[in-house]
Amino acid sequence: MIPELRPMYKVGKLLLILKLCCSGGKASLLKLHLFNWAMLEPERLKTLQLSAERKNLLLGVWGIDPSLNMALCYATSEGLLSRTANGAYKLTPKAESFISGADLMNLFDTEVNELNIIAKKITETMVTQAAKRWVDEV
Repeated sequence: MIPELRPMYKVGKLLLILKLCCSGGKASLLKLHLFNWAMLEPERLKTLQLSAERKNLLLGVWGIDPSLNMALCYATSEGLLSRTANGAYKLTPKAESFISGADLMNLFDTEVNELNIIAKKITETMVTQAAKRWVDEV
């Protein structure tokens, strides 16, 4: 089984995305799918990093991965994530303990380095504006 399909692998990546690239440790479902999709291919990740540098989202569309939705459900049911009033996902104190206790920063050191380049420069506004373009094109 490839690692991307293992629930705990996906949960680990998800927690790191929220911790390293999302203000307040929270993000919309669309933003999480954007990061997940970009991290599946090095070229996409480089484009996302370039987008962060230019403060302009250069990826017009991205895929929705059902395994990410399953990881979100699993992480939420385990108390690692909570839902905010607007439907965003947010790290819980239990997630912070899990990240440090499981040593996720070292286990995912390559991903951490790549995510640190992006940091928190991809905003929810950038993601929302890209999604609005989808509606305009339909």
